Amino acid sequence: MTFSNNITTTKHLPVIIVGAGPCGLVAALALKKYGVPFVIVEKASRSKISSNAGSGFELAPTAVEILRNRLGIDISKIISYYRGMRVITSAGKTIRHSELAPDYEGGSVNRSEMQNYMLDLVFPSVKDEEGVLFCGSGLESYSEYGAQGNVVATLASGETITGCVLLACDGIHSRVRGVLHGGYDSSQDWATNVKVGNAKDPLHFCNTMVYWGKTPMTKGSALEQEFSKTQKTQGKKKDPCVSFVFSLTTLRAPASFFFVPSNHGSMLNWAVTIYSETPEGVKNNNGKDLTRRGGGPLSEEEKKRLFDFQSHGRGSESVVRGIKDFPLAQLAIEETPAGDITEAGLYDREHLDVPFTSESKLVALLGDSAHPQTPLLGQGVNMAITDAYVYATNIAVALKSKNKSVKQAITDSDTELRRTQAKSIVSEARFWCNVTTSQNVFFVFFNWLVLKFIPTNEFMNQLIQTDKSNKEYLLNLDENQCSLKQQESLMQ
Repeated sequence: MTFSNNITTTKHLPVIIVGAGPCGLVAALALKKYGVPFVIVEKASRSKISSNAGSGFELAPTAVEILRNRLGIDISKIISYYRGMRVITSAGKTIRHSELAPDYEGGSVNRSEMQNYMLDLVFPSVKDEEGVLFCGSGLESYSEYGAQGNVVATLASGETITGCVLLACDGIHSRVRGVLHGGYDSSQDWATNVKVGNAKDPLHFCNTMVYWGKTPMTKGSALEQEFSKTQKTQGKKKDPCVSFVFSLTTLRAPASFFFVPSNHGSMLNWAVTIYSETPEGVKNNNGKDLTRRGGGPLSEEEKKRLFDFQSHGRGSESVVRGIKDFPLAQLAIEETPAGDITEAGLYDREHLDVPFTSESKLVALLGDSAHPQTPLLGQGVNMAITDAYVYATNIAVALKSKNKSVKQAITDSDTELRRTQAKSIVSEARFWCNVTTSQNVFFVFFNWLVLKFIPTNEFMNQLIQTDKSNKEYLLNLDENQCSLKQQESLMQ
């Protein structure tokens, strides 16, 4: 297949993709495979697109299917497949260790590694980016022209881009969503737009603060040795087993930890979540690094204060108060520079019933711009990847086969079932966020009881169940809109 990123040589207006995160890059790569022209508008500078190395993702089986089998990506270069899980106390003592089914296709990836890898696939050379990747300005607003069948995106720089459709892949703080549902008006000042947006389409704080980072694990280091203790099975079998590690909150220790390896075991991605009444004091980097989910990096003084393992009183500001013997957590945090630790509040959206597409069907919300959620079910990036592939495929069918219009392609992608299931996933992620950060004696005991005694096959069913909406959304594409055989032929 040959493809030119030079949109002036094609007969179709390009698809305008807003956002160069995983969602936008999957949409771009799919469109490239289909030979459909596109442009990407990204607010961050080129060097900042994937600068926050600390953020990690979990890829579920449907996303793996799309990336590996449909887009032909060698994901072995970026994924650490899960083969087990270990649940521990805040003192580092094992509650259980279970091996997952050997055919489970999920695992962990580091965000920056994934984005850099995909950027290289979409743009093999700097020349390929010319006239296609617009960085450092970002979308200001857009206008739809239904009669003419096009949409005009206006960048903050004043430059305009005309396309056949606009895909909003710009995350939870989506400007596209702000225009579509939040009443954003480029003629008004920032304060006015914020006030209107908060009234029309408010964010919902999930009463949780999160801190995350990424720490190198050199062979034989103290950190590597501590983490390796969590990666071996119990009993007679002592083979290494790639496991994610989750620690529970207790009545004394309010923080829960999550650890996953990346970069073939040479990196440890970690996250700490803790209940918070309000998001006051949350760091804000003013959009300088959009991978931080609206948060920002810690200073050395803040790191020292927030991660003081010697402070255990109830009045302590330390996030890790009550934790007295957890060397894995202590080493991971100590070895991560303050500037590489992100503090952010967890949000979703107050209104869960808004449409994902505009009335003219020339603008669509994908991923976190459509259905933002807490990471407790690991579904945010997985839903974004599935959205991106489904929309790109339907658009390709419209532009290449002439069997339907682009408007119909967007309509076919915005299904009632997808919206219903997305709402359910967001609500469930919100619920588990509350449960796992609570210090209520009932929830603390409930969490311990479930994670101690739940059968491994039932736990596997829960992992698979949370990915069900993506599997069904992809199946609807295959059975009702464009068969696998047709998808393959369109990519020739």
